[in-house]
Amino acid sequence: MKIHRLYLVAALLGTTLFFSCTGSNTVRISGTVHQITEKEPLLFKRLDFTSETLLDTISADEKGNFSYDLDKGVDQPGYYYLYAGERRIASLILKKGDRVHVEVGTDGSPVSIEGSEESLLLQQVNDRLFQTVRQFDSLYVLYEKAATGEKDDLSLKLGSLFIRYKQDAIRFLYQHPRAFVNTSLVFHEFPGPLYVFADTKDAPLLRRVYDSLYLDYPLSPYVMAIRDRFESMEKALRMEQAFDRADVIGFPDICLPGIDGAPVCLSSLKGKTIILSFWHSANVEMRLDNRELMEIYDTYSPKGLEVFQVAIDTDKTAWALAVREQSLPWVSVCDGLGGYSPALVTYNVGELPAYFIINSDEEILARTASLDEVARIVKSLL
Repeated sequence: MKIHRLYLVAALLGTTLFFSCTGSNTVRISGTVHQITEKEPLLFKRLDFTSETLLDTISADEKGNFSYDLDKGVDQPGYYYLYAGERRIASLILKKGDRVHVEVGTDGSPVSIEGSEESLLLQQVNDRLFQTVRQFDSLYVLYEKAATGEKDDLSLKLGSLFIRYKQDAIRFLYQHPRAFVNTSLVFHEFPGPLYVFADTKDAPLLRRVYDSLYLDYPLSPYVMAIRDRFESMEKALRMEQAFDRADVIGFPDICLPGIDGAPVCLSSLKGKTIILSFWHSANVEMRLDNRELMEIYDTYSPKGLEVFQVAIDTDKTAWALAVREQSLPWVSVCDGLGGYSPALVTYNVGELPAYFIINSDEEILARTASLDEVARIVKSLL
């Protein structure tokens, strides 16, 4: 009889351990959303690189209390958001087994998070980015309206703000080398877009970040994205060094989808004088720049000028619409990868707009952000 009881206890204990282990990967999120209304459903979304996926609508009681279990797709840590209607009210980094408690209001009040150190770090770096970008935007508005003499001073302030932010970001990376939030921090950008870590000389730092995170998250696609980024930067650095060592005859080719989806190559314009243009179709200033570029094209295209324009967009539909709305007559291409486009790496483009002038002998004569400079060089060639 005692033997039978022993087996029974062992069986019950085994069953308990089994269910405990199988449930240990489940993420539980609970908390309170203050002042939420029936018109603002509580939505739970996951970031999938450049887009957000709605996972579920979460039920909350009359006081805004809720509890939700996530048991699928949590093998790797990821970025998740709580929305009240169309407003994002909390950003989280969730890993399997997390038990996270959130207190948040729908009025923009500070978010309180317990049980997730990574989410707290995400909140910290996001707040820092938001505050700095807001300062940057305010200064840039003044810069655009300023007289010539004042622009130099404001330009220095904008540069100083950017450098301080980058220094703070580097300090954070060294202080938290194995924090998953670094997969977000290394891709931060200012309006433009102006990427914080866009310099090819940043490659060793990004390699260091990757090496640290790979120890804990070898299968994470976000960690793999860092690897792809620094490898692209290293490739661009090698190209820069090659440019420095020799005169460039012939130019690196780019083959990307055109408006109809068929690939178009820069090399198809060989023998012509080419303006290679990098832009972003959602940027109002760059759309206005196209009008000036159109004047240059209309003047010199009868003499052999061609334009090959690469859009650094993620929304290819919006890009195609912008091309059609502006009736752009030149070659327009876009791969939809935004800042991850290999074309940026090929020509080491860190800021937009960027223009390269290639002559009929396939020599890259100039790189500039000024259309006045483009017009001057094209005039001298044609």
